[in-house]
Amino acid sequence: MDEYLERVNPEEEAGISLQELFKILWNNIALILIVTLWVVVIGIVYTFLVVTPKYTSETSIIVQPDYEATGTNEQSAIVIANNLLGTYREFILSNKVMDSVLADVPELSDVSRSGLKSMISVSTSSSILLINISVEHPDPVLAKTIAETLADNAIEIANDETNSLPFLQDKLKVLDVAEEPNNPSSPNKTLYMAISVILGGIIAVGIVFIKEFFNNKFKTVEEVEKTLNMKVISAVPGTVKERKLVD
Repeated sequence: MDEYLERVNPEEEAGISLQELFKILWNNIALILIVTLWVVVIGIVYTFLVVTPKYTSETSIIVQPDYEATGTNEQSAIVIANNLLGTYREFILSNKVMDSVLADVPELSDVSRSGLKSMISVSTSSSILLINISVEHPDPVLAKTIAETLADNAIEIANDETNSLPFLQDKLKVLDVAEEPNNPSSPNKTLYMAISVILGGIIAVGIVFIKEFFNNKFKTVEEVEKTLNMKVISAVPGTVKERKLVD
């Protein structure tokens, strides 16, 4: 009796091998393909029918070092202007500039200041005295209008002597004029499709392993021998097809 229990309950349980892992996946290949296909279909519907396309209009402002005002040589003036790029960037995104854009663009009458800021992206580079402005909006015409108005108003406010902004006066100038975009910048349909395929595969494989985890039935003679550590002498056919072959 002790010998029998020792064989039925082995001290160490062998882990799943790589070959068994691939076998599980192959046996459930239909389920994996179906789940993946459904996730891809949902991704297609979301990308092409649910998500609203957005257009991006870009403009740029160049910073002009003022050698006479700083009383320094050309190189020093460039260094000073470069150090102030962060200040110029924050100025363009300031409430004063945002409010001027909201006042000058009638289509933004129901848009808040924070809502306008969320459409705008301002970036600078330490190597060049250039401020890049991008405006993203579902309406390509409005995206261009906002970008254009933002750049013009920022320069106008900076040059206004009544605002007492000596670090900004006569130092900003539009370089690239905003243009109306022809194609949407988002969503990235190729990226969304790739994510849908990968996500569908992950979900499908996860479902397969969960199904296998809760399945405590023996499916092959090898599984019985491996789990019970006993040699199987004979087996009764489990399916109708197997029984017909035996008969």
